[in-house]
Amino acid sequence: MNKKPRYLQIVHWMREKIEQGEWVIGSKIPTQREIAEKFGVNRSTVITAIEIVKSEGLLEGKTGSGIYVIHNQWSLNSEMSPPDWNDLTKWSLQPSSVHTVQLINELETRKDLIQLSKGELGPDLFPHSEIAKAMGAVSTQIQDFGYGDGLGDLELRKEISRHLQKSGIKIKPECILIVSGALQALKLITVGILKRGSTVFLENPSYLHSVNVFPAEMTIKRIPVDGNGLRIEELFQQTFTRNASALFINPTFHNPTTTSMSLEQRKILLEKCQHYKLPIIEDDIFRDLWMDARPPAPIKVLDKNGQVLYIGSFSKTIAPGLRIGWLAGPEAVIKRLRDVRMQTDYGSSYLSQLLVKELLASGMYENHLKNVRTILKERRDYLLQLLTLHLSDVASWSKPSGGLFIWVLFKKKINMQKLFKQCINENVLINPGYIYHDHQSSIRLSYSYASFEEMEMGILTLKKSLLDVV
Repeated sequence: MNKKPRYLQIVHWMREKIEQGEWVIGSKIPTQREIAEKFGVNRSTVITAIEIVKSEGLLEGKTGSGIYVIHNQWSLNSEMSPPDWNDLTKWSLQPSSVHTVQLINELETRKDLIQLSKGELGPDLFPHSEIAKAMGAVSTQIQDFGYGDGLGDLELRKEISRHLQKSGIKIKPECILIVSGALQALKLITVGILKRGSTVFLENPSYLHSVNVFPAEMTIKRIPVDGNGLRIEELFQQTFTRNASALFINPTFHNPTTTSMSLEQRKILLEKCQHYKLPIIEDDIFRDLWMDARPPAPIKVLDKNGQVLYIGSFSKTIAPGLRIGWLAGPEAVIKRLRDVRMQTDYGSSYLSQLLVKELLASGMYENHLKNVRTILKERRDYLLQLLTLHLSDVASWSKPSGGLFIWVLFKKKINMQKLFKQCINENVLINPGYIYHDHQSSIRLSYSYASFEEMEMGILTLKKSLLDVV
């Protein structure tokens, strides 16, 4: 047992972090609250420790910003300074996520928070028995743990080809590229297909505004989404540059608004895009999570000219940890992106590919989906009931027919950053609409992860927090 006073334990811990290079010069240290929680002490103890390390010349406070590392023992004793990694990262090609998104990514791993933000299935919906059976089956099928050819396991691509036929998409295995989730597919397209200086037309709001997929050299044009999906008439008021423009669209159970375009709207969109020779990247990762009725056919079904690149994923339907998705398109495009992929990471996990292949081939995936849809529908209906009971006087929403979320719009303007922080203080995590570039007072609530009891507690906490920020 460490008999050293707690404040000295914290001092030693901070010195060690700095000396070992875990906290580099220029980096911001954790907040007083985070350190206090880590060591189980009050903030005054943490402040005492910080002041000691400050007096040693290692830390410095910046008003309204936090405490930063300004030296380590080596730099204090040397005329030469180490590289300022914090400054270098500011000029990297890949920009940082906005602070709220970074915070959400960190907090989504905490077990003590009610997770009304997560875009994934809860642990109780993970197909434990199916995965176990698939593991047993593939253990005798493992032939090679090499890098592969970059396209992905052929048998998996054949199964995905068969799976897509159920939605009306007829595409051969050689026109399918296995990727590590939908975001990698999008990244490969921006790097391998789009030109420097291209214009990307993107739905607004969109989950893609919460991540930095597109290089800074590309121009983002935001097209509003309403209850019928993308406002097509506003898209075609824009100017398009041939071979230097593309449309990214999530037309089925759109994230975050949950809307779906009608089949008629999809036909109109494709016809107009064909006229303007505007490529379409269709993100359809939520399609299998329909509840009330099957959604309209993918835009890719209507595509006879190879104008649509189609993205799917098993992250939302099985588990994100498998990191298996796919990109389907013309063979020439797939060959090009295969080459880019081989320059990046040589392919997705071989074992994960075999597992997903077995789940598809055995029929276990379809059986799993039936169970998931039933439970998600129950949870969706329960969350809708809670919203009606507790928030109907201050907010509005629509009933999603699939996916994982409910999009909530508040009737009065609210300080959303303050609401977000207040909910965290009360151990509830939500996704505020502003991370999706929505300028309304809005939040995205998930019904896929939290239990019924947690959802009720979360909505009651949200109701209380609203009173505190108004």
